[in-house]
Amino acid sequence: MFYNYVKKLTKTWLFKGCIFTTILVNSLLMALETDYKLAIKLYVFFDVADHFFLAVYTVEFLAKIYVDPIKYWKTGYNVFDFIVLSLSLIHRFFPPKYKRSMDWFQIVRPLRTLRTISFIRGLQVLATALVSTLKNVLFALSLLFLLVTVFALIGYYFYGKQGGDYKNWGNLGAAYFTLFSLVTLDGWTDLQGETDKLGFRSNRIFVIGFILVGCFLFFNLFIGVIIIHVAETNEEFNKGVQAERETMLMQKKQAILQRQQSHITDLMEKQKSSQFASFSEMVEKYKQTLRHDDYVLMDDLCSSLSFIDIYLTSLDEQDNTLHKLQQLYFETSYVLGNLLEVDRHQERTEKKDQEGSAKAK
Repeated sequence: MFYNYVKKLTKTWLFKGCIFTTILVNSLLMALETDYKLAIKLYVFFDVADHFFLAVYTVEFLAKIYVDPIKYWKTGYNVFDFIVLSLSLIHRFFPPKYKRSMDWFQIVRPLRTLRTISFIRGLQVLATALVSTLKNVLFALSLLFLLVTVFALIGYYFYGKQGGDYKNWGNLGAAYFTLFSLVTLDGWTDLQGETDKLGFRSNRIFVIGFILVGCFLFFNLFIGVIIIHVAETNEEFNKGVQAERETMLMQKKQAILQRQQSHITDLMEKQKSSQFASFSEMVEKYKQTLRHDDYVLMDDLCSSLSFIDIYLTSLDEQDNTLHKLQQLYFETSYVLGNLLEVDRHQERTEKKDQEGSAKAK
C-alpha cells in the first residue's frame, strides 16, 4: 500500500508542481544572495533555505528511486539531477577545514535552475535538439576553422609582412584574432580603415569576401542545422505523445472491461451462494402452475435463468458503461485521425522531395 501510494504521488501534478516551485524559489534566492549587503544581513535565512531545498531534492530523489530504481537511471534528466544533488550535498556537508579547497563546488548551485527543463516538454524538445546537433555543429566548426586558417595564411602573406599591417596580420595568432573579429562583424570598418591607411586597397575585396563566406554562409548553415534537428526532434516528440495517448486509451479500455467482468463474476457468485434467487424463485413457482403441454424456458445460453437474472441485474449499469465506451471510441478516433494526418504529411513531404530530386536531375 505504501509503495502504491508513493508511486501515485510521484505522478501527480501536485508533487511535480511543488518540486517546480521549489526550483523557482531556490533560483530567486540565489539571485538575491548576490547582493552583498543582503547576503550578510540574511545569512542565516539563506543558509536554512539552502538546507531546506536540499532536503526537498533529496526526498524527491528517494521517492523516485524507491518507485522504480532501474528505470530512473535510463533518463538523462534524472542522471543530471542526481549529479547536481550529489555535488551539492558533498559541498554542504564537507568538513569545514576543507571547504576552501572545495569552493569550486559552488558552481553546481546555479545548475539547479536547469532542472526546470525536465518539467517542461517544450524545453525538453529544444534541449534534445541542441544536444543532437552537437555532432554536425562540430563538423561545421571544423570546416570553419580550416577556412579561417586558409584566410589567415593569405592575410599574413599579403598584408602582414615587413612594411604591412603587423598589428592585425603580423603573425598567425593576430590573423586568427582579426578573422574572428570579422566573423562577429565587430569593428570591421575600423579594421578596414587601419589597413587602408597603409595603402592596401585590395584588402577590401579580401575582407568582404571573408565576411560573406565566414559570417553569412556559416551562420545560416548553423541555423539550418539547428532548425532541421529541432523539426526532427519535434516529430519524434509528437510520436511519443501519440504513443502515450494510445497506451492510456488501451489501459482505460482494459480497466473498463476488467471492472465489468469482475462485477459480473461477483453477481454470479452471489447467485450461487444464495439459496433462491428472486427471478429463479419466481420462475420455479410459475412452473408449478403449468400443465404438461405448456411452454417452459429452456436451459440454454440465451434462456438460462442465471443469464436472465444477471442480465436484468446489470441493466442499470449499461448506460454508464456505454457512455464510457463512447468516450473511449471518441478518443480512439481522435488518435487515429492524428496518425492519419501525420502519414499524409509524410507522404506530401516525400512527394515534394521526389519532385525536387526529379527537377534537379
